[in-house]
Amino acid sequence: MRVQNIPYFLTVGVAAFIANAPAAVRAQPDGARAAFRAGRALALAGQPDSALVVFTSVAKMARAGGDWAMLTAAARATADVYLVYRSCADSAVSILQGAVTTAAPGDRSAADALVRVLAARGDAAGARAVLVKAYADVPSVGRNITRESVTFLQGMASVERAAKHEDAAVTALRSAVQIATRMHAGDVQASETHSVGNVTAENAWVLFDLAQLRLHAKSAGVASVKEGTRLMDQLSAAWPIIEDPETVRFPTSRIGDRLLLLARECQKNGTSCPAPKPTKC
Repeated sequence: MRVQNIPYFLTVGVAAFIANAPAAVRAQPDGARAAFRAGRALALAGQPDSALVVFTSVAKMARAGGDWAMLTAAARATADVYLVYRSCADSAVSILQGAVTTAAPGDRSAADALVRVLAARGDAAGARAVLVKAYADVPSVGRNITRESVTFLQGMASVERAAKHEDAAVTALRSAVQIATRMHAGDVQASETHSVGNVTAENAWVLFDLAQLRLHAKSAGVASVKEGTRLMDQLSAAWPIIEDPETVRFPTSRIGDRLLLLARECQKNGTSCPAPKPTKC
């Protein structure tokens, strides 16, 4: 995730290029996904307005090509920009609520993002309601060795943390790590190409959530700056290899969280990555 090395064309011309690209280019199967990554890079490089232009183009490409997963991804990324750079939590919630309504069957990524936003605002009841509804049709969710179990447990951890049940949040995240570890062990290709030490493509965001809980918990039995720092260092070192493999169906945005990882990497390299200064919503 070394976004400080973004090629020049990404930082000055990618938004205009994507918006004005020939229809044949925009219609390519991977066009929306490539544009999404470019927009995310722009957001991480501190260019939210350009990123929003790209995400709008991603949505148009996805809609034209019937790629509903990328249409939802564009909405999630747009909501992230509103949160991180404009402090518009209400707008972000509205965008995500719309994305939840229009998401394709099996795509719970917008609901997962909405759970995180509501929980971060302290709305544990609202977050829990969204989570329960999103996973109501998944049998044995939280117990079976599936991606849905991992993301459900992450959402439950967010809910418990919002409700000030930090012990329960740790328990949920530990369960998610165990399931993600078993998923990774069962995927021979992923085991070879998307892992660095104890960090894998399956568990990276779970470990991130666990690190943030350890760093910011109020409970003495949960808080551990040492453990949280260790996890963040592991994630920062592993990220360029394990992050968002091409095979993932629902690419993540989590721009605010990525900026935290970037700041960690800058700190280790002796450089500075200024935190975004949100404009007034």
